[in-house]
Amino acid sequence: MQSVCVPAGLTPDKVEAIDLSSRKAQVFNSKATVFEAGQKLSSVYAIKSGSVKCFTLNESGQQQVTAFHLVGDIIGLEAIATGAASTYCETLETSMLCEIKLGSLFDQNIDGVHQNLIRLLSQRLSHNSRQYINIVSTSAEQKVASFLLLLSEHMQQHGRSPAEFKLPMKRTDIANYMGLAIETVSRIFTLFKKQGIITSDQSMLTILDRKKLHNRSVPFTTTE
Repeated sequence: MQSVCVPAGLTPDKVEAIDLSSRKAQVFNSKATVFEAGQKLSSVYAIKSGSVKCFTLNESGQQQVTAFHLVGDIIGLEAIATGAASTYCETLETSMLCEIKLGSLFDQNIDGVHQNLIRLLSQRLSHNSRQYINIVSTSAEQKVASFLLLLSEHMQQHGRSPAEFKLPMKRTDIANYMGLAIETVSRIFTLFKKQGIITSDQSMLTILDRKKLHNRSVPFTTTE
């Protein structure tokens, strides 16, 4: 997130210029809409705290969860190409997002900004590919294990504990995202607890045996 909000190597005066013209921190309450599908977007949003769920709606108005985003993620990157959002995105909890106004940012021609955005887009493509492999795997147990490991890896990449972290999303949303029944997801969580792989207290999850969890996941979705 910081590499977009403040590209590395900038002098203090350039950082101040970005702060004044390109960045705006906003607090969103839980279940607040950040943007809607089809909405014109000239900004991207960096998640400074909290979490976001993105989804589409079918003809009946039912949600299909497409992604969960946590601290350090950037949402709205797809609008760089089309000028509009492709999904609905709403907060899962009270969250602080840094709105980055791309027009103002690009107009300043500050070295490092374009390169950082290209790097972020590349990371997003890689992450989406791994998520897709997880979603299409045939085993429900593999899907859940891989999902938890991807969250753990994300936490580690952003300087947080990979073994103990909050699950801000509901089990129903997790099931929707992976194309499983809520009963199946609950059963697998219970199974992993009985096997001593994980434990949970309300929304906090602790990975007790990472090796066992990895062995139950889709191969190559995470690293040891």
